[in-house]
Amino acid sequence: MDTSVLFFTFLALLLADCSELPFQERMLLKALGLNGRPRPVAPGPVPKTLWKMFEKGINIDDPCRMEGFQVPGNIVRSYKDQGPLISSELPHGSLCFSKYLFFDLSVVEKKEQVTLGQLEIKFKHNTYQGQVFQLRLYRTLHMSLRGMRDNSMNRKLLFARSFRLLHKSLYFNLTKVAQDWANQGNNMGLVLEILADGGTTVSNNWSSTCQQIDFFIHTSFLTVSLDPTSCKTPRTKRSTEISPPTPSNICKKRRLYIDFKDVGWQNWVIAPRGYMANYCHGECPYPLTEMLKGTNHAVLQTLVHSIEPENTPLPCCAPTKLSPISMLYYDNNDNVVLRHYEDMVVDECGCK
Repeated sequence: MDTSVLFFTFLALLLADCSELPFQERMLLKALGLNGRPRPVAPGPVPKTLWKMFEKGINIDDPCRMEGFQVPGNIVRSYKDQGPLISSELPHGSLCFSKYLFFDLSVVEKKEQVTLGQLEIKFKHNTYQGQVFQLRLYRTLHMSLRGMRDNSMNRKLLFARSFRLLHKSLYFNLTKVAQDWANQGNNMGLVLEILADGGTTVSNNWSSTCQQIDFFIHTSFLTVSLDPTSCKTPRTKRSTEISPPTPSNICKKRRLYIDFKDVGWQNWVIAPRGYMANYCHGECPYPLTEMLKGTNHAVLQTLVHSIEPENTPLPCCAPTKLSPISMLYYDNNDNVVLRHYEDMVVDECGCK
């Protein structure tokens, strides 16, 4: 069933206080890519990048492209790191910091095409520090039975770069890794190491060198993916023409504002708090005028109705043009998701 049909059916049942509401809600959540109503337990902050993209809105000419990243997509997810420190002991040699990183990408559906994977390593301050550090990022290919808290892992070096604590965040493009994790499911995570550059031994001078890495806060992972089943051909922009006045009982667009608090979704929908969904209502009388945007079938149906009104009903008033919206929300795993949904706003109505 179409997402817009499910959504408006759900609203109608809600307003009618119908006992079928839980089933309809489950169907709608499934259409939105969720396996149940999210109930955030320990949700993280919303990344500024996602806020900016949400506030910018959808490119109505190409709703299946994420303009902020310049890649195809209609879903952006931000994942929290679930990996522990590999060792809690003091560093040895030139090694200051070693951490296992794990991001659960199992929420990415098989039908989605991952177009971007990006790792962010965030620091507390962007003040200059004289010490140069070396960062090494590995992909874990195999893990020992002893688990994640040792170095006995078969791993592949992905990035090695020098840096100072001058940057607030470091970014790494891991699109191929994200595609492998999503498609093959062999997600063994990553290993992040930070060393004092130049071969400096820090075992006896840890406080003056490695403690600068206390500025390290956390890592996060972001994916952009394209759900092709939710994409349609590019559309023209909404018309700004003012429609001529029509009788109140004629098929036309009616205003309907949806407040997510009214449907009990305020705890997991971050933004918007609500939106103008609208709906279609009214009669499709004979003869159908051009203003009613009747299909050829609807014109013939009204003609037959005028002859045999007992056997043939009039056409239905239904949406003829819909547009998408963006939703920013927490999913079932407390990940932050920005997603474009097609056919959520009724722009025009007609007889079908």
